Amino acid sequence: MGAWGEQGEGVRWATPAMCDSGAVKFGFEQRWTAPVDDVMTTYLDPGFWSGIESFSNMAPPELLDLDHDEDAKTAVVRIKYRVDAKLPSQAARFIDPNNVAWVQETTWDLDALTAKVRFLPVQAAGLIHAVATIDVTTDGDDTVRELRGEFRVKIPLVGAKVEKAVVGDIGTNLEEEADLVAKVLGID
Repeated sequence: MGAWGEQGEGVRWATPAMCDSGAVKFGFEQRWTAPVDDVMTTYLDPGFWSGIESFSNMAPPELLDLDHDEDAKTAVVRIKYRVDAKLPSQAARFIDPNNVAWVQETTWDLDALTAKVRFLPVQAAGLIHAVATIDVTTDGDDTVRELRGEFRVKIPLVGAKVEKAVVGDIGTNLEEEADLVAKVLGID
C-alpha cells in the first residue's frame, strides 16, 4: 500500500510523514565572556537593534516596540524580521516567498532572566506556529543565552522543508547577532 491507505469506501489518507511531520524543535546557544547585566543591557537597548544594518540571510530587523518596566522588572521587545529563505516552489501557493516575515515578540522576566517568545507570521498565520523560550545564565565568567523552541508549518507535503529552511536561517541569524553583541561589548 505504500504511504497511502484506504479507510472505508473511497476515503484515502496519507501517513503523517507524508503531510504533516510535526514541529521542528530547535535550540541555539549564544555565549559571551561578559557580565549578564551587560548582555541584557545590550539586548534591551533600542540603539542596538536600530544599529544592525543587515544579516547575511535577512533584512535588518525592524524594532517595532521596546517596553522596559524597571519597577516590574519586565520587558517586551517586538521586532519584525524578514528572511530571504529559499522555499520549495510548492510552498508559494501558501506563502509569498518574497515576504517571509514575522514579528518576534519576546516577553522578559528580568528577575528570572527568562523570556517567552512568540513568532507572529506576517502572512499565513493559520499555517505557521512558532514559540520559544530564552534562558540567560552564567557559566563562570561567561553569560549564556539559550533559545529553545519549536516551529511548525502546516502545508501538505512541503511543510517540513519550509520548517528546516527557516530554522536554518534563524540559526545563522543568531550566530551573526551574537557577533554583533560581542562587538558592542568590546569582545574580540
